[in-house]
Amino acid sequence: MMTKMRAAALLALLAGPIAVQATPITVDFNVTSTDSSSPNYGAGVVGNGYFTFDDSLIPTGGSGQTGNPILGLTTLDLAFSWYGVSFDETNAKIATLTFADGVLTDWWIGGNYSAPVCGLNRYSCVHSAGLAPDFMILASGGATLNDGVNSGFGSGYGTAQWSVRSPQAEVPEPATLALFGIGLAGIGLVRRRKQSADSNLQLLAVNC
Repeated sequence: MMTKMRAAALLALLAGPIAVQATPITVDFNVTSTDSSSPNYGAGVVGNGYFTFDDSLIPTGGSGQTGNPILGLTTLDLAFSWYGVSFDETNAKIATLTFADGVLTDWWIGGNYSAPVCGLNRYSCVHSAGLAPDFMILASGGATLNDGVNSGFGSGYGTAQWSVRSPQAEVPEPATLALFGIGLAGIGLVRRRKQSADSNLQLLAVNC
């Protein structure tokens, strides 16, 4: 009886934390400037980047939008470079994520800096009046950037292409880890029963 209770406690310790482990999801993207960009930026310039969040940000039920352009969302990792300007999670953030049946369908990221004319909408306003590098990318709506050097001379505009990396490539499946833990616990239980049976046989042999 005690052996079974110990085995159950071990399984709970192994499976409990694993079941709630968050899975990181990474989005890779690139943007290409269009001829709507000001002459100071030019067309055909390609920028590349990625950002990472964990699946706890997926809305309950799997569909809907989370986040906002004022406060943004927790960003595990971010890198973006365009027109010779680079950003990371220290000066940029995910603003919103949109899902349908658990699948990412749209997203919005932007720089932490905002020009005085942008008000509270930090991740939704890039203005040529800005004195520091800033950008905004809405996957379904394109990209905007001001490098902080050409302030007052317009911005660079572009279209975005993106893809989602397979979460399985980031961390092992929780179910796989749980099964591994259960297997180890099962092996330990079998060994204990075998040792107990061997001890009983030795006692019987001595008594005989």
